[in-house]
Amino acid sequence: MPRVPANPARANSPRSPPAIVISGEGEHHALSGSLVIGTLATARDSLKSWSQPGASCTLDVAGITRLDTPGALFLAALRNMGVALTGMRPEHQILFDLVASLELKPLPAVASVPRWRQLVTALGKSAHDAGREAYSLVTFIGRVASWTCHAALHPTLLRPASISRHVRETGIQALPIIGLMAVMIAIVIGYQGVAQLRQYGGEDLTINLVAVSVLREMGVLITSIMVAGRSGSAYTAEIGVMKTRDEVDALTVMGLEPMQMLVLPRVIALVLTLPVLAFFADIMGLMGGAAIAQVLLHVSPAQYLTRLPQVVSLSDLMVGLFKAPIFAFCIAVIACMHGLRVSGTAESVGRETTRSVVKSIFLVLVLDALFSILFEKLGV
Repeated sequence: MPRVPANPARANSPRSPPAIVISGEGEHHALSGSLVIGTLATARDSLKSWSQPGASCTLDVAGITRLDTPGALFLAALRNMGVALTGMRPEHQILFDLVASLELKPLPAVASVPRWRQLVTALGKSAHDAGREAYSLVTFIGRVASWTCHAALHPTLLRPASISRHVRETGIQALPIIGLMAVMIAIVIGYQGVAQLRQYGGEDLTINLVAVSVLREMGVLITSIMVAGRSGSAYTAEIGVMKTRDEVDALTVMGLEPMQMLVLPRVIALVLTLPVLAFFADIMGLMGGAAIAQVLLHVSPAQYLTRLPQVVSLSDLMVGLFKAPIFAFCIAVIACMHGLRVSGTAESVGRETTRSVVKSIFLVLVLDALFSILFEKLGV
């Protein structure tokens, strides 16, 4: 039998909403049609003529074809105001009796909390959350350190292909942006140094300022912040997307440890690449210092290179490179930890990625300040 096509006009026509018809005048009205949640507004507006319903007001509900719970509540409210309901169908009477028997009490008002208590509560919650975050971070660092020592004792557990891929992505591909940032930072420091020291006739000391600041602080600090925003966010997003696709659970089901497969290669790769990137940033920063010295101080590159050993020492370079692997370890651990925290939604991926970058940069700045104080006390 050939299939009869549906009526196109009927198929394309929008579905009409349920309708309610109110008839009558004065104190006697009748309802017909569907008294459901979609028609309550129409029914309420049509019965506004009863400004003060009383015992003389009647409402015939025999014409109601559909009645839901909101409609029954509406009729019960009218009856409580003194309106007499007539002609209710038996199937509607059951729902109406059930709704009318409920004790509808208004919700109690929420007790207002004083402003000072809200502030104290917020501070306490923030302190509690900070403590939990610190505990989680220390626990995760311990797990990563344990797996790192285990992999050092059993090199066959390492995954060279994964490590080399992350080295290429976090190291080699980051060289252009790291070099550009280092040159720009050195030029800014040099330009501002010349502008300030020239007032005292000490503009030649700008070379000292640029060289020492780049080697000890700015080279590794700018590199770490850039890596935290670039590679750290990528780590969190990659692992987070794997969590949303249940790939991490699949690794566990197959008997593979996510710490070994996902976290350890990324941590090792970043610990290896960040010192190299910091050294590259130091070289590019010194080149930027040479450029600004030639432009503003008329010091040739040969004179600049001759003066560098007089103003900096090997310890200045080693101080910056000593901090690089520690910063890299913290960035990688925080990024992987937040990636494994993703709960399964796109919003969770974005939230954990943001937290990862912010926490990594904050921790890098705190550690850099502590290292500066420590090296100053040690006289390094």
